[in-house]
Amino acid sequence: MRKTDEKESRFIELTDRYKDVIGRVCCTYMSAFASFDDLYQEVLINIWQGMDGFRGEAKISTWIYRTAINTCITWHRKNKKHSSSNISRIEDLVNDPIDPAADNTLAEQLQYLRNLISQLGAIDRAIVTMWLDECPYDEIAAVTGLSQTNVGVRLHRIKQRLAQMTE
Repeated sequence: MRKTDEKESRFIELTDRYKDVIGRVCCTYMSAFASFDDLYQEVLINIWQGMDGFRGEAKISTWIYRTAINTCITWHRKNKKHSSSNISRIEDLVNDPIDPAADNTLAEQLQYLRNLISQLGAIDRAIVTMWLDECPYDEIAAVTGLSQTNVGVRLHRIKQRLAQMTE
């Protein structure tokens, strides 16, 4: 088997195994000027390009999270110029916020939560997304570059902020 074929097989296996993780990260960072598909494609490109450089010093899931989150943050930084003229407030990024007091389906409640999370800063979005995926603090710390203690403190503050946003 050629080296390219091996890499392609590993890539397909990796992206199939972690497609839900990649999808959740992209959903968290999508906005009016960053579509899910654009972000997902960028993440896949960066995973492909970075596969040969993965040394196995971290868990593969940590590397996937780090790649996905960093790709989305970098995409937003590069494309910020598109946002300034078309979007003036964070509310403009949130599509049809849902009233939490209404009798909502689970899908609507998840959309409401995603809308709230989209209003957080980039690192806070990463922390809460990984926490919702039940990642341990050490993995969240490895992805974000924070200490485990700092992850715990920030997560506590994020939860408080999200609770205040629903009042």
